[in-house]
Amino acid sequence: MKKFLQIVAASVIALPLVATAHGPTRQQVEEKVVINAAPEKVWEMLKDFSAIDQWHPAVESVEMEADNVRVLTLKSEGNPTITEELEKVDDERMSLIYKITGMSVVKTITFNSKDTPYYTLPVSTYKSWMFVKEVDGGTEVMWRAKFYRSFMDNPPVPEGQADADAVAAVTEVYKAGLENLKNIMEK
Repeated sequence: MKKFLQIVAASVIALPLVATAHGPTRQQVEEKVVINAAPEKVWEMLKDFSAIDQWHPAVESVEMEADNVRVLTLKSEGNPTITEELEKVDDERMSLIYKITGMSVVKTITFNSKDTPYYTLPVSTYKSWMFVKEVDGGTEVMWRAKFYRSFMDNPPVPEGQADADAVAAVTEVYKAGLENLKNIMEK
């Protein structure tokens, strides 16, 4: 019995240490906006994978590398890029799925004695869904993503590379885009 209690005590002490000694966990962001416009009109704008620069205020330009691959050049300092691949467009359900396949390194720091890149967005393994549906005479657009932070090592995590930083960055991108889409569609 004494041995059993020692094992239980050791497990209770070790469990918090094991729980914090892991890499990143999958994060999710979901933002919605209701637009006073017909769903078909909104869908026509969103499904054009080459035209995000027409409605997202952070995108300077889009270069299509293939029918389903775009390179976004952003308006921020240094004009960083994001490469995205369109996986699926469903006109019947008014939905699309895409993923990030590459990003610019905007800076590199030395952290824990090794070079650590900072990418355009602090995310990795990013996949996104957009859905358009009719609601009360207007349109609801839902934009969802699942991703990991870009810093894949165990803690400590460099400044700006934590799970919360990745969630905040994607949330900011989504809110700005959806707000501007609403403004454009309601003109």
